[in-house]
Amino acid sequence: MAAGYETTATALAYATYVLAKHPDVLKKLQDEIDQLPIDSDDNISDEKIKEHPEYNVVTHLSYMDMFILEVLRMYPIGNSGLQRCAMEDTVVQGINIEKGTSVHADFYSIHYDRELWGPDDPYIFLPERHKIKRHPMAFMAFGAGPRNCIGMRFALIEMKMLLTRLLREYTILPGEHLESNFNIHEELFVVPEAIWIKLVKRET
Repeated sequence: MAAGYETTATALAYATYVLAKHPDVLKKLQDEIDQLPIDSDDNISDEKIKEHPEYNVVTHLSYMDMFILEVLRMYPIGNSGLQRCAMEDTVVQGINIEKGTSVHADFYSIHYDRELWGPDDPYIFLPERHKIKRHPMAFMAFGAGPRNCIGMRFALIEMKMLLTRLLREYTILPGEHLESNFNIHEELFVVPEAIWIKLVKRET
């Protein structure tokens, strides 16, 4: 239960932090959301989309997809959650790993690697970098391989639906203590201390 709820809630908190700091990204997201395609065969009214965005609607949001991936690249939540045990002696890039050795992957060293995420500075928030096909192990927010996060698709659709509803109605601005209270702590999950933002009702 904790893995399913806390991680998604934390990812959404990071998303609001990013949007408060990057009004240009916020504007692009709102523009995309405002132009959501409506399937006339399903008789989906604009009001219904505003209140309850459906799966087949939010899957059209390509910039939203890139935005969420970039949030999770820069702010991975389960950094301590990816561990593997060597089942036999092996060599990885000249490094000997003995059978029984527990290996821990550091998401930050992968997600901020300039060779994996260049040519743009990986310390800059840039959703468009996800237009480029990367190494399959360059993005590890949900782990990788047969033991990756089983709730990945559910978490992503939750984030898309909430952000779609929120950003259709509100604009996110920095709160008074946005930076001073952000303070990231790494325990079971990597979480911010607090996200101070302002929600301003959009004009219709």
